[in-house]
Amino acid sequence: MATAVTGVNEFDIFTCPICLEKLKCPKSLPCSHSFCEVCIGEFILSTERRTGHKLSSYPCPVCRAVVTPTNPDDETSQWSSSLPQNLSIPSKMDQSESRKQECHLCIRQNVQNVATHWCRDCSEAFCDDCLRLHNLMKISADHKVVKIREGITKCASGGDSDFSFNSDKCSVHTSKILEAFCFDHQELCCLLCVTAQHRKCDNVQAFEELKNLNTDGIESFESKLKEVKAKAEELIEEKKSNYEKLSSSFKDIELAAKTSATSIKDRVDILLSSFLKELNITRDEQKTVFEDKLKAAENLLGRVISLMKTTKSVREYGTLNHIFIHLKRSENELKSRIEEARTILNVKSVDGAGFAINNKLHQVEKAYRFGEIDFAMKCQFI
Repeated sequence: MATAVTGVNEFDIFTCPICLEKLKCPKSLPCSHSFCEVCIGEFILSTERRTGHKLSSYPCPVCRAVVTPTNPDDETSQWSSSLPQNLSIPSKMDQSESRKQECHLCIRQNVQNVATHWCRDCSEAFCDDCLRLHNLMKISADHKVVKIREGITKCASGGDSDFSFNSDKCSVHTSKILEAFCFDHQELCCLLCVTAQHRKCDNVQAFEELKNLNTDGIESFESKLKEVKAKAEELIEEKKSNYEKLSSSFKDIELAAKTSATSIKDRVDILLSSFLKELNITRDEQKTVFEDKLKAAENLLGRVISLMKTTKSVREYGTLNHIFIHLKRSENELKSRIEEARTILNVKSVDGAGFAINNKLHQVEKAYRFGEIDFAMKCQFI
């Protein structure tokens, strides 16, 4: 953890040395360094997990000074809440969270103007005047620029697209932002993840180091989505057709059985009743199997279409970080959805049925069943 925070400007009293963001509920250590309560709490727990035993003390993440908790018998997760709160910082911090996005170019000129557009390639916001300068420059003339208000409106309204790619929060440390990717474990990581779980990994790269990657990955993923979509649509049509044939087969069996039964007396009536009961039970069982397979294919198709729309939106409005996060998450989800559908579709089911008269039907006293149902079994793969 010491390595992770050495680049922090210790004179910036408003910045947490762990998450590198504005301090939230600042807590002070005896060495006078302040941290977000959640950040220092997660640091303490990470330190304890690495040691493998309950701590009696812990180092300051900045200066490594040893800190002895005032309540060592309490749960480690409660140590951060008992630290003294730095009351001087909240009173001085600039509460600018609710302000509108300002033009980055104007800020550099010590001017304040509300930004109206966002350049995805530059990762900067521009007002109308600065945008005209940006578009006149040859090096940035072809950059992808979107209106900030449009992006916010579309995200808020939701529409047909899933804008969850905008959530770059860490799923493990929910108060932290995803900043890197571990290629060894194929995991998205925040700063605490890198420090606690991936310190010894050989191939961990920050998102900033990945900005030069092209969009081959997202294009390949879109191609895969189209392929799975086509296959899912084909499966749905095939299953509907097969079930119609099977239903027709069951009707034919019922008609044949009833026709044969009319020429037989009391014993045949009993056998017919027993057979029809078995037939109805079998038909209901097979209907359930086909409905489950049809539902699995339809669910897969629905999710694939949703991912296609989301992926298109990511490509148009997301940053490279968002594209990378969305790609990795969506690839895993698609793989999981395909495996889930494959598990259901691979269950054996009948593909046809027929009716056969029992050869001993004329010897009613010796008969033990009315007839046989012949099934043609078939497995379906994606």
